[in-house]
Amino acid sequence: MSTSDKFSELRKKAEDILKLFNHVDTVANNTDLAKLLHELDTYRIELELQNEELQLTNAELNSLQDELEEEISVHFRHYDIAPVGYVTIDVYKNILEVNQTLAGKLGLNKDALVGRPFTSLIFADDQDNFYFFCNKVIKDKKTDTCELRLYTKTISPFWVKLDCAPEHHNKGMRIHMAISDISNLKALEQDLTLSASVLDECGEMIIVTDPDYNIIKVNKAFVHTTGFSKAETLGKNYSILQSGKHNEQFYQEMWTSLKINKNWQGEIWNKRKNGEIYPAWISLTTISNPDGSPAYFISVSSDITQRKKDAEHIHFMAYYDPLTGLPNRILLQDRLKQALVQAHRNRQHGAVFILDIDHFKVINDSLGHLIGDELLQEVAKRLSDCIREEDTISRLGGDEFVVLLADLGEDKKNAISHASSVAEKIIHTISEPIVTQENKLQITVSIGIVMFPDDTDQIIDLMKLADNAMYKVKQSGRNNYKFVTPSLQKEADERLSVQHGLHDALKRNHFELYYQPQINFITQAVSGAEALIRWQKPNSGVVYPDDFITISEESGLIVPIGTWVLEEACRQISSWNTHKKQPISFISVNMSVRQFQQKNFISEMQRIMLNHNIQPQQLELELTESILIHNLDETKRKLFELREMGIRLAIDDFGTGYSSLQYLKNLPIDVIKIDQSFINDITLDVNDRAIVQTIISLAKNLNLWVVAEGVVNQEQYDFLKEKGCDSYQGYYYSKPIPMAELLSVIEHKKNELLAGINIKN
Repeated sequence: MSTSDKFSELRKKAEDILKLFNHVDTVANNTDLAKLLHELDTYRIELELQNEELQLTNAELNSLQDELEEEISVHFRHYDIAPVGYVTIDVYKNILEVNQTLAGKLGLNKDALVGRPFTSLIFADDQDNFYFFCNKVIKDKKTDTCELRLYTKTISPFWVKLDCAPEHHNKGMRIHMAISDISNLKALEQDLTLSASVLDECGEMIIVTDPDYNIIKVNKAFVHTTGFSKAETLGKNYSILQSGKHNEQFYQEMWTSLKINKNWQGEIWNKRKNGEIYPAWISLTTISNPDGSPAYFISVSSDITQRKKDAEHIHFMAYYDPLTGLPNRILLQDRLKQALVQAHRNRQHGAVFILDIDHFKVINDSLGHLIGDELLQEVAKRLSDCIREEDTISRLGGDEFVVLLADLGEDKKNAISHASSVAEKIIHTISEPIVTQENKLQITVSIGIVMFPDDTDQIIDLMKLADNAMYKVKQSGRNNYKFVTPSLQKEADERLSVQHGLHDALKRNHFELYYQPQINFITQAVSGAEALIRWQKPNSGVVYPDDFITISEESGLIVPIGTWVLEEACRQISSWNTHKKQPISFISVNMSVRQFQQKNFISEMQRIMLNHNIQPQQLELELTESILIHNLDETKRKLFELREMGIRLAIDDFGTGYSSLQYLKNLPIDVIKIDQSFINDITLDVNDRAIVQTIISLAKNLNLWVVAEGVVNQEQYDFLKEKGCDSYQGYYYSKPIPMAELLSVIEHKKNELLAGINIKN
């Protein structure tokens, strides 16, 4: 209703009211006055009615305003606590409005966000994406969505979805955005993508079937390995892979086990599309429904064809010689064990041959290793032709072969006769000319034979006794065979006894160090002492190194024995250091070739010195010339490492081995020890005198210290002192004795020297 209509209605109401009051008095007689009064009353009543209407309208407006304010308040409360973020930006991307949800998500204050560029909250990599998106929304004037990452200084980038709507406003274009956090969705999407990628790119074949074993998914590896495409496979039964090598019972047991145990794994033969059968290692797993019934079966398998070939190759490399194809030492050991067990059980005799090609090194050196390898292959073939199928031929290495003859019967004489016949056949067969690459070679072999179980029933003894017999053949002219004799066996027994005794001595600490001093010619003071091992054998007295060092070298015991010597010498030095009393400047320790060649030799030296807290200059290592020429590059590296550590290095027994000026020049040697063989006849033999004098002069020119070994009399002492030798050791001063005795000797000699000086004065 319009305003004019409203007032017309009010006027009509006012007139109706006046009609109720009929003035018949004087006013009625005055028409003009009556008319005026009527108008005034009408206007008054009209005003009263208008006032009432206005009051009602104001009351309604106040009520509406209260309701509106309540709705606005509720709207803003809902706006702030909405589960998604809301933000309004202008065309310049500045924030006009933002709700508490988004502010809280960003870890910022709502008020601090208003007026701030929304782009400052967008991850750098997504800035361009948002710029082009906003322009598109404004241009198209349509709602749209995009995904990007938001972040702040305290909040790591997280993915959100923007639902944007443009709005024309009297102050310009605005964009309203609803912002949903989709980080979890993105992570799930990434996980699903990764899972799909892993499934498809996995190197192993993966098949997923329904409960009826119908294939519903395969990966690339399956397609590549089997040759079946995905289209050819999906919907088909798993049985399309069956090779026919397994019976129906095998598959029944496999599927039954899978249903009961929820998994099964094992080796199986499958078939490719082209019909080729291949071995596979397969793992089957059940994916169950909530009620426990199978939903899917997953098969993960791999083609193990190459693995089987590799295993066969590894087995061959582990048990067979790659050059000749003969059993190697490991397989021989196993067959020897079996032969010995059978020999005892069945009272049978057997024989072990060790044979060696005579002068094989000459062939290798003159014609080359390729010819040598061909020769070894031909020898292996000929040896195989000389024995029975149940016998064994093994190549131990180099040109050394072993023949094992088992089950030669109960009669020893017949067994020996059979072994002799085989040995003669081998010698004859091998001696036939061998043609390799236009080279006609004629070779011979030396054979040592041991009978078991009579001669011995220990594998290590079998090999050693046969080896001893073979070397006796070589010493007596080669191209023959020899059985183990009592004298050979006695020699082997003695060597074995020594070896066992050395093991026991190490275990029970039956070794002791003796020390022989080195005396400075100028000062007459003891500068150092050489540590010399002694074996204190229970009930037998002292055993000297000459009686056990060679055996320890051959058996490999020289390494732990050498380590013990080093430990003991360093323990002695450590004791002096602890008591701050050092009567001898350094202790010299002999190194064996095998000990020095150990890969961990340097680290062992460091460990021992660190454990005993000794100074490097308190230790001297004596190296034989044979050490220096073996693997020269590696030796040189180790020597320089020892020099850097500060350890003194000496060449022992100089002149008796492979003396070379080259290694004196290039290697970090500090000391030369002249071998006592040159000192013995120094006063009688002109050549020995010349050699010793030359060594001393050479050492002086190279700035090396010279020690003479084995000085036993005054004449030798005087000659060496006159020629400028630096120091000496030998019985002239003292024989090797325990350290406690040596310290007494040193003190006694010192007192004698002081007494002599006092007498002269």
